[in-house]
Amino acid sequence: MTEISGMRPPTALPALRDGADAAAGRAEDRLRTASEGFEALFVTQILKSARSTSLGPSLLDSSATDTAQSMLDSKLAEVSAGRAGLGLADAIYRQFSAHLGAPGE
Repeated sequence: MTEISGMRPPTALPALRDGADAAAGRAEDRLRTASEGFEALFVTQILKSARSTSLGPSLLDSSATDTAQSMLDSKLAEVSAGRAGLGLADAIYRQFSAHLGAPGE
C-alpha cells in the first residue's frame, strides 16, 4: 500500500480534540467571568443606590469617606459576585452557554 499524502496520522486526532476541548473550556471560563462581572456591576449599582439615600447630614460626610465607601462597595460586589446567592450570574451563564458552540463565535 502506498501512503496518501496530506493524511494525518491517527495520533493527531486526539490532539485536535484536546485543542477543541481546551478552546471550549476557555470560552466557558470567559462566559463565567463575564457573567460574574455583570452581577458585580448590578450589586455595585444596588449598593450605590442604597448609599445615596440618607436621613440627614452625617458627621462623617466628606469626599474621602465617599471615595472609600465607593471603593468598598466595588470590592464587596466583586468578591460576592457568583457567591452572593442572587443567581444572576448563573442565569446569565445558562442563557448564553447554549450559544458557546454556535458557528461564527
